[in-house]
Amino acid sequence: MPGDYLTPALYAFGLIIVGVIARIIAGRVKILGLLAKPTFHYLNILILWVMIPTVVFVSIARYNLRAILGFSSAAVFGFIGLGVCFVLAVGLSALRHYNRKTTVAVTLNSAFMNVTHLGLPLVYAMVGIGGLGPASLYAVAIGIPHLVLGVALASSSSKRRVSPRFVLANVLVFPATIALIAAMLFVGFNAHLPDVVRETFDVYLAKPFFALMLLFVGYQMPLVNPRKYVSKLVTVGVIRFLVCPLVVFALIVLTGLSVATDITPKPTLIQSLMPPAIFNIILAYNFKLDLKLYGAMVFYSTFVSLFVALPIMIYLVF
Repeated sequence: MPGDYLTPALYAFGLIIVGVIARIIAGRVKILGLLAKPTFHYLNILILWVMIPTVVFVSIARYNLRAILGFSSAAVFGFIGLGVCFVLAVGLSALRHYNRKTTVAVTLNSAFMNVTHLGLPLVYAMVGIGGLGPASLYAVAIGIPHLVLGVALASSSSKRRVSPRFVLANVLVFPATIALIAAMLFVGFNAHLPDVVRETFDVYLAKPFFALMLLFVGYQMPLVNPRKYVSKLVTVGVIRFLVCPLVVFALIVLTGLSVATDITPKPTLIQSLMPPAIFNIILAYNFKLDLKLYGAMVFYSTFVSLFVALPIMIYLVF
């Protein structure tokens, strides 16, 4: 019910706001800024190399191969939704005669959503631990092409050359990819995930992991006046919160899955409604792109996702 969504939405919103406030204070108080920068830098490393891989591994390794095949459609749905949004974003950018940098910004933020730092915590809060399996497959299906195309597009936009070897190397060592491969090997050899590992994650690790991810989301979002970017924000918003979920919902209906009884639909629909990914801001920073534009797309889309798109979907579909 929409009312049941209020608690996880406020929980996520509160942690994001704490991160935003921490960023503002760090920018105004020099000594706190000197402390905050390395703290959140190492938090990002911890999230990428420990938290997300742990979530992916435990969420997959806890199932047998038959169960994983049952919800593997989540990865397919995510990849198809990504493709449709990517092509549509490029087409709309061409119709509006955007320059290369704006086209790349609109495309990255329309096609690649925040399926890890925000998507996984919301799936956990709204669906429970059982929804993390399909949500993790969806996240990896988005994360790998995001890494490849994100670096390629951002480098072309800034006219910096990045070799295919560099991109491939980053994909191969992408922690979530390694965790997924390890989990599938674990499942393939019929290994049993020890109860103590599963229970430790479920009881002690899941909540603090997801809380820290949401805190990091807030810290990475700069406050930006949206008036300058209204047309771009509308374009990204329509693709992110209308086109992508409609594509995913259509695929769910075509494959005969039930939102009420099957494990795949709810996590995939939640993931499809996520705002643009935090990684896009990191790309903008590293390649010296328009950080305010990227920040506006991520910041305002996050609140639309939490308090408009998701409640409407819950009311209409769940």
